[in-house]
Amino acid sequence: MSSPPSPAHGKARHPLIPVISIALGSFSVVVSEFVPVGALPQISSGFGISEGTAGLIVTLPAVSGAIAAPVATVLMRRLDRRLAIIGLTALIAVSCLLSAAAPNFTTLLISRLLLGISIGGVWATSVSAAARLVPANIVHTASSIVFGAIAVGSVVSVPSATLIATHANWQATFIAAAALAVLAVIAQFAFIPKIPAADRVTMAHFTPLLRSLPANVILAVVFLVVFAQFSAYTFVVPYLHDVTSLSTGAGSGLLLGYGILTIVGNFGGGALLGRSIRGTVVATLVAGVGGLLALSAGGTVTAAVCVGLALWGLAWGNAPVALQHWLYTFGQDKFSAEAVNATFTAVVQLAVAGGSLLSGVAVNAAGIRSSAVLGTVASALACAIALVFMAAASRRSTAAEPRALAADDVRVAVGD
Repeated sequence: MSSPPSPAHGKARHPLIPVISIALGSFSVVVSEFVPVGALPQISSGFGISEGTAGLIVTLPAVSGAIAAPVATVLMRRLDRRLAIIGLTALIAVSCLLSAAAPNFTTLLISRLLLGISIGGVWATSVSAAARLVPANIVHTASSIVFGAIAVGSVVSVPSATLIATHANWQATFIAAAALAVLAVIAQFAFIPKIPAADRVTMAHFTPLLRSLPANVILAVVFLVVFAQFSAYTFVVPYLHDVTSLSTGAGSGLLLGYGILTIVGNFGGGALLGRSIRGTVVATLVAGVGGLLALSAGGTVTAAVCVGLALWGLAWGNAPVALQHWLYTFGQDKFSAEAVNATFTAVVQLAVAGGSLLSGVAVNAAGIRSSAVLGTVASALACAIALVFMAAASRRSTAAEPRALAADDVRVAVGD
């Protein structure tokens, strides 16, 4: 994967400070996307709708985010990345304030569609922009900071929203998310230097990626992993309450523990990637299947749920980083960096939309427990596809070695 030059890092005495400002925006967008998960029961009762229908507030921003990722990347190809990031983060605050003031569920859905534009744009630009702000020897650190912020955002969003919605109201969760976005905008305005567009992407840059069989297989695995995650995660709060029969406080505590383990998985998995990308991907996928299986099969047993959440948290913390690195190893210098980021983001957001939507349908038809079952099935399918693909790639690599050696022998013989 080619990396654009880094013309901006020389302007900052402490280059990680603007990176942290970008990471704060990424943190804000993740919090804003997932706070409704923690407040889903209150939103459902407040508007007099089922919890499955309320899950649309997670589905719709993911749909618009999937569309926005490639479109925004192309439309912003000549725009200073500093202005793009600040504008997209400001849009988060606007969306959250509109959500808090929504008089009906339709208005709430419209405000969430607006958030999707920010989701797609921020996810598609933040990591590459952060990498261009620092010297080459700490690019990995800059990327880890942004991914770490995303992991932390997933940690605090749901349990915090649950507590706020329980002790205040669901509107307060959106107000808190808006305040966080405003803080991010202030930091970005103060610390991020100009970041001229370097990789000017057009729609033609997406063609080689979409025509690559290995890339499409990996993107299919990405889709299924994220689909599995949000099939179960969208309804995890009512699941812990209705199926496992936990109190609000106990459920929030378990989700906080789950979130902490996602951070451990994020940074621990990042260290393992340096040793073996394929091994890290396999371990992540197997742990994800095991965690969701324990959650869905042992939903009424608190101990099984605790084990399931622990494995699930460790796996999900590392999954986005591991899968993106796996995609990069097959891309090398063939694909545009921003085209890969945009495509990866679009697939992730489509999977969020698909998982939350279909699990909502399942919950309305068969009850809360079906959300975890659907997630388990999708996770197992992702793991099976990845293992078959890796085995086939390994066989092709092994078969290619004798041919390469034979060709060398011919050249030696001719040379002699």
